[in-house]
Amino acid sequence: MSDWLNEFRKAGAIWLHDGEPKRPHALLTSGLHSDGFVNCTYVTQHPGLLKRIVNEPDALAGKLPSGRIDWVIGSPMGAITLAHEIAERLGCRAGFTEKDGDAMSHKRFELEPGARVLVCEDVVSTGGSTRKTIEAIQAAGGGSGKVEILPVVIALVNRSGAADLDGRKIEAVVTPAIHTWKPEACPLCAKGSEAVRPKSHWKALTGT
Repeated sequence: MSDWLNEFRKAGAIWLHDGEPKRPHALLTSGLHSDGFVNCTYVTQHPGLLKRIVNEPDALAGKLPSGRIDWVIGSPMGAITLAHEIAERLGCRAGFTEKDGDAMSHKRFELEPGARVLVCEDVVSTGGSTRKTIEAIQAAGGGSGKVEILPVVIALVNRSGAADLDGRKIEAVVTPAIHTWKPEACPLCAKGSEAVRPKSHWKALTGT
């Protein structure tokens, strides 16, 4: 069996603070501070690794739902290639949603009435992008009763701390223990650690 958390860390997709106060920690887009950060671009840019993740039983292959599935649909942009790989394994069609202002739309693919849709995501954090993807699929299908969205969300990483998203079970390869705090309550700041934007300070965070 593979140690997938270690595989993701080696790929550079997951960073976890080691507790050393001299090392910086993550300042998230939301303004919260965190002792971890996930960037699955470092996984999805490697087709061979992504294929392994989808097809190995201890990764996603053992978590995919059974029965008829007509579509696998991912959110932009991180889950597009993931949707394609999952759809290839399941023998169905793949699609994706697109940003449309503050919402998302599903306009490049026509969903037939009664289609059974599996939603996938690269990283589940707050669940906001996944909710918007589900809403876009429902709208594209003519309303929530026209297509069937399966009661599971497939993800590479679940860092939300929750086991489900609005009743849909989250099935992920990796579920790292990552904490977030408001700036004034951040224990890492209290120890003297500096909060930095992860993507622009990746080398400072990881030491690589």
